[in-house]
Amino acid sequence: MTSELSDDLVRHWVTGWARTHDYDVQHEGNVHSALRSGDSDEWEYVLYSPQDTDLRKIASAVSKDSARLLTVIAEPGAPALSQNPVDGLQLISDEEKLMVVDMETQDVEDPITPEGYTTSREDHEGWTRLTVHDGDKIAARGRVATVGHYAILDRIYTNHDYRRQGLGTFVTRALIAIAHEHDVEEGLLVATADGQELYEFLGWTLLGDVHVYGATSGSRLQPSHSQFDDLND
Repeated sequence: MTSELSDDLVRHWVTGWARTHDYDVQHEGNVHSALRSGDSDEWEYVLYSPQDTDLRKIASAVSKDSARLLTVIAEPGAPALSQNPVDGLQLISDEEKLMVVDMETQDVEDPITPEGYTTSREDHEGWTRLTVHDGDKIAARGRVATVGHYAILDRIYTNHDYRRQGLGTFVTRALIAIAHEHDVEEGLLVATADGQELYEFLGWTLLGDVHVYGATSGSRLQPSHSQFDDLND
């Protein structure tokens, strides 16, 4: 049995997601903020079921700077914002989904590395990056952070040249095994439209819809939850 969507759960997800990106993070009441670039003002604000006062305040801040984003996480199928329009904002993305899994249902053991590939692991403060190599080429990669009893998976990506070979499944299971080194009870991740079917196959379930907004005066930024590592690095 997994948790229901709540502000506390969203707080944990934001903390872990920001950690895997090396973002600074702040929590002020129900407003969870991540600074996406240390030498700029590129804030992303994350709200769950926002109150009108918080929404208006954050919408005003986002509308004044095209580098800022507002992410609203809502119950599946529920409207992200109130019926009243929010001046100065445009919808950038509504295809991502917050997903959850009961870690007791997931394998503790490391999965077998697919034949012909090798892996490397980089442990950082509070998070780990796993990379799948094909000789000198990076075939797939992903990250995991642990926050409290949650494992937050992020940036799971397979190089276009290596898709349909099960590497996404392998990376996800390997990150789960790494997370099991800690006392975790549930896993969280934000899935792209392309990744949702894979995670459902692996036992993950839909927890919330992710809606991303930016300033109407700015360009349509890519939501930072959908950014991947440079596989040439």
